[in-house]
Amino acid sequence: MFDFNCDVAQGYGVYKNEGELEIAKYASSINVSAGFHAGDPMAISKALKFASEKNIALGVHMGYPDIQGFGKRKMNLDKEELEALVIYQISAIVAYAKTYDLEVEYVRAHGALKEYLMESNEGLLVAVEAIKKVCPWLNLIVQTPQAKELVEQNGLKAAYEVEFGESSSIREIRELEVKPDTIHFKSLEDIKRAYDIIKPTPVNYNRVQNQI
Repeated sequence: MFDFNCDVAQGYGVYKNEGELEIAKYASSINVSAGFHAGDPMAISKALKFASEKNIALGVHMGYPDIQGFGKRKMNLDKEELEALVIYQISAIVAYAKTYDLEVEYVRAHGALKEYLMESNEGLLVAVEAIKKVCPWLNLIVQTPQAKELVEQNGLKAAYEVEFGESSSIREIRELEVKPDTIHFKSLEDIKRAYDIIKPTPVNYNRVQNQI
């Protein structure tokens, strides 16, 4: 089984991202921006409606409070600030999703926050404990096998992700020594190319292990 994930609700106000839902048509999981690095109430609502209609897995896409920099600028937050940032964003999307009778299944970090969590075990564990306080059954998408092991050692489920780029292929991913649980896509061309090889299916992230 393959899971294809992509980011949605990345517009804000007059700044729209109309192409993202074209990518999402080929995905089995969507990461809904939670309003800090991108995503306003209307963009989030549109993404949730899409998830409801397409019957695909739903995740929170959390980032630093940095609309101007699209969440790509580093921030020096203390433990309490990082915990509050994680809890706030997850809580917002979880509550909003319920208005569409949807359940959030996982969390994915964005930009500089994602980089920090993959570089700092201390920061990663703060995020893990924050997620557990909101929804202990959620999964955290991570970008290294080492991070996945650390997350699971501390009582939260994790999904290991690789990114599909211009030079990537499904065959190449299948041949990786450590198989990923989910594949992240940023472009319509890449996800269509992968989709032509194999069709993704909606994923229950609680059974995410050994899909590929």
